[in-house]
Amino acid sequence: MASPDEQYKQLCKKYNIEVQECVKDILKQVDILDFSNQTLSVGTCAVLGKIMQSSAVFTKGSFEDCLLEEDGIKSILFGLCGNTSIKTVSLKGNNIQGTATNALAKMLQHNVTIARLSLEWNNLGLCQESFAVFCESLGGSSTLEYLDLRSNQLGADAAASLARALMRNSSLLSLDIRWNCIGGAGGKALLESLRYNKTLTQLNLIGNNIPNDTLNSIDQKLNENSKSVAMTKEFTSRTEVLKQQLEQQERYSMHQIERLEQLVSKTDVALNKTIKESAFYTGQLEEELRSKKLEIESLQAKIELLNSALRLHQERASSLENQNGSLQEELQKSQEEAHAQSNKDREIGDLEFRCSSQKKHIIDLKETICSLQSEVKGARIECDELVAIETAKHKETLRNLDQQHNSELQRMRNDHQQVEAELRDRISNLDARRNEAEGEVSGLRVQISTDRTTAQAQLGAVRQQLKAEHASVMRGMEERLHAMEESRNDAEERLRVQIASNTSLTAANAKLNSQIHSLTNQLAELQAAIDGKALEVKAAESRVREEVKEQFEELKQEREQTAQLNSTVIKLQRTISEKQLEYDSNIRKLEDKLRLAKQEAKQREEELLKIREDEERRVGMLHSAFVSYFNTSPSSPTKTNQMK
Repeated sequence: MASPDEQYKQLCKKYNIEVQECVKDILKQVDILDFSNQTLSVGTCAVLGKIMQSSAVFTKGSFEDCLLEEDGIKSILFGLCGNTSIKTVSLKGNNIQGTATNALAKMLQHNVTIARLSLEWNNLGLCQESFAVFCESLGGSSTLEYLDLRSNQLGADAAASLARALMRNSSLLSLDIRWNCIGGAGGKALLESLRYNKTLTQLNLIGNNIPNDTLNSIDQKLNENSKSVAMTKEFTSRTEVLKQQLEQQERYSMHQIERLEQLVSKTDVALNKTIKESAFYTGQLEEELRSKKLEIESLQAKIELLNSALRLHQERASSLENQNGSLQEELQKSQEEAHAQSNKDREIGDLEFRCSSQKKHIIDLKETICSLQSEVKGARIECDELVAIETAKHKETLRNLDQQHNSELQRMRNDHQQVEAELRDRISNLDARRNEAEGEVSGLRVQISTDRTTAQAQLGAVRQQLKAEHASVMRGMEERLHAMEESRNDAEERLRVQIASNTSLTAANAKLNSQIHSLTNQLAELQAAIDGKALEVKAAESRVREEVKEQFEELKQEREQTAQLNSTVIKLQRTISEKQLEYDSNIRKLEDKLRLAKQEAKQREEELLKIREDEERRVGMLHSAFVSYFNTSPSSPTKTNQMK
């Protein structure tokens, strides 16, 4: 989003408004819009209103002593209707009255952020109807806390409107209406409003010709309001503190419970881990035992194979022995036959040779049988030794695993007992703390119940006020929408008027261009016709230029004079206002002096009356003395006749 000074340039370029460098420099500032004592045109005010409506950078706006025109004030107030960041506004010395006061009322209806509003040195009280509308909006405001209405020519009717607004308002804390003409009736109306308003704590009424008894009663009401506001603030602060303490206690207890749950979960995880590790170790040992059993079974199978081979060799040896026995029997038979038959000597030699060869073969078989038996015995011995070694190793591993398992179980039991003891201690501590907290909570509940009973009436009133404020806010939103629609319609009408004026201006410009073209043609023709009179034309041109220069200088002087007159008018207006204040103060002083003079005159008249009465008494006494004297003297008749 573009910065405010760039938006100002773009909008001025869009609407053909002259850019003011002072405005551009002020828009570069942060947080504060200070246009005090600046001369702002209506177009500049319209652009500033659009910027304030869309910008959320500034928090304070000051337009003091700018003497803005009515349309300019309306544009600025329309911009404040949609603003959501400015909290302090000062419109001092801008002659706000009439329709501008109505625009101010609309701004109060639609704006929900302004907390301080200064309207000093304006004329809000000149139009009673507009000021009544303003007071209606003031009564429905829920954010305004400070309002300055000094020197606004407010009378008794305006004070009555303000009193009606104060009866409905529940957010205003300070109201300054010094140097107005409220009088005794207005003071009584404000006093009556303070019976219903319980939030206003400051009301400045100096210079309003209000009797002292009314001022004293107003001060009493304001003191009561300040005390009630302080009590409500203290009650809310105490309830918030108690709420925070309860929340902290609950968070602490929940944190302790979570820590205990985490410890229990950690111990469960550790137990499960150790159980899984022991199960894994036992599985590994079982697998090793299975492998050893398989090896032993394979060795037993080898032994059985060797035994079967030995049996086969023994059977072969036995078969060979049987053959040898049969051969011996045949040899004996053959020997017997040889003895019986001498002719068969050759066969006998062959049989002997065969017998000797068979004997050698039998001897070889016996040797192989012996070697096989020795090998089988060695293999048996080796298998027995291996089985013994493996069984010993297996027993040792089982013993070690049992010892490790027992140690792990013992350690886990010890850890579990320690954790249980710690958890029991913590649970006992938590129970004690919980009992303490419950005692504190019970005490706090008693205090809260007592405070609640005292505050129920206030809460009911606050709820009613909130309902009224909600209804007023809804009405304000509806009125704001209506006002925005009206402003949009006004803007559309202005745009239509501007478009129509632009079209008329373009048509007039086209006509002027055609006229200028025709005039240029005529000038060309005249120039061709009056070439002989060039010197006269030059002289005339020089004279005309001199006259134009003189007129231009006169216009410059007049412009400077008008600027000086405007500045003098402004100064005179300020001096008039100051003189008016001085005049008012002088009038008050003169009235006081007249009052004093009248009192002195009354005192002197009373003294003169006393002196006259004393003289009359003295004259009467002297007369009576003379009469008594003449009556007592001897020549009293003649003297009395002469005296007569």
